[in-house]
Amino acid sequence: MQFIPAHRPWATFLNLVGMVLVGLDLAQRSLRDAPPAIAVAAWAAWALWVAVIAVPEHGVRVRAALYLGMIAGGSLAALTTDIVGFVPGAVGLIVLAGSPAFPLRLLAVAVPGSLILIGADAWISTPHRGGLTGVLSLLAVSAVGGLSRRQRRTTEAHSLALLEQQVAVEQERAQVAALTERSRIARDLHDVLAHSLGGLVIQLEAVDALLESGRAEQARDRVQAARKLAVSGLDEAKRAVSALREPDEPLSAIVVTLAATHREVGGQVAVRGDADRGTLSGTARNAARRAVQELLTNARRHAPGAPTTLDLDWDDNMLTITASTAGGASAGRVSPGGGHGLAGMRERVIEAGGSLDVRPGPPFEVTVHLPGAARPTAPTAASPPPAGAVPPAAADRRSFDDGERSS
Repeated sequence: MQFIPAHRPWATFLNLVGMVLVGLDLAQRSLRDAPPAIAVAAWAAWALWVAVIAVPEHGVRVRAALYLGMIAGGSLAALTTDIVGFVPGAVGLIVLAGSPAFPLRLLAVAVPGSLILIGADAWISTPHRGGLTGVLSLLAVSAVGGLSRRQRRTTEAHSLALLEQQVAVEQERAQVAALTERSRIARDLHDVLAHSLGGLVIQLEAVDALLESGRAEQARDRVQAARKLAVSGLDEAKRAVSALREPDEPLSAIVVTLAATHREVGGQVAVRGDADRGTLSGTARNAARRAVQELLTNARRHAPGAPTTLDLDWDDNMLTITASTAGGASAGRVSPGGGHGLAGMRERVIEAGGSLDVRPGPPFEVTVHLPGAARPTAPTAASPPPAGAVPPAAADRRSFDDGERSS
């Protein structure tokens, strides 16, 4: 699953303001006495600046070409337009140098090319109105500022990756601890069964030997001892089996824990609804937990900082989980983090008897439907036993005691 972040509103607003101011200056003052070639270059850089706003973030190659065109046109008109025409070029330099999506080799081509075109402008439009020092200073500030921006973004990405790795290590550690505890309980269960069943075998062999020798009273004592041993072993086995069961943690508590982890690593998530108004089977609970975990993990990885909304609601014994994240998405991509993405999530949901729907957006939205556990049927009223009738359990006990007395 791949989330594509949308343009940031504040950056888009600043670009639009800059376009309007530069366009008005070019039309009213800067290009009044400029040569035709310079005027064409200045307006071309401005037009490319307008066009790049409409290109989506995933169009990296198209955006890189437009930024290079802005740098070329702005550099050729920098001196003639008294630096105003170089503003689109400065914007292109800042983005190319500041965004890790663009390789640094583009900046290595853009800066020397800009210097050459600035020199060509100085030769074509001599005498020129702009200061060469001011243009070169703006070029240097744009490149250095962009590189500083790239370094900050790279550092943030590395920090987020380390946090993600730490979360994964903690989850693996918890799983190892759970497996270790289960292994310990399994060993205890084995010891209980071996002790109780082994003792029963010895007692029953002794009873058989005593009965063959005609010592019925001693055999009866052995039977009583075997019965106590069986009851004790059954109680210990029940305690061990209870310890092996998974903790009955409410689904809402699981979601709260996952949301808290998401916020700790820089994500934004709003959880709405009540996940505990119904009951899920074990398979469905696991599918719900994994689905929420996968959605939040991919939101952190592919749309860092974008707000995510998580709705959980019950309707007619059906749990609906809706996750919505700002930005578009490519539904065919597979999450590089979990290795399963939408495909693995869909498999878990289908195994639990549910369904999964994806809307690429924007916003990107995933809806999971999981059926609730089957409601237990109400017991039917049984007719009262006839007067003087003996319950089956009591009848079995009476037969056992009579058999002991007869022996």
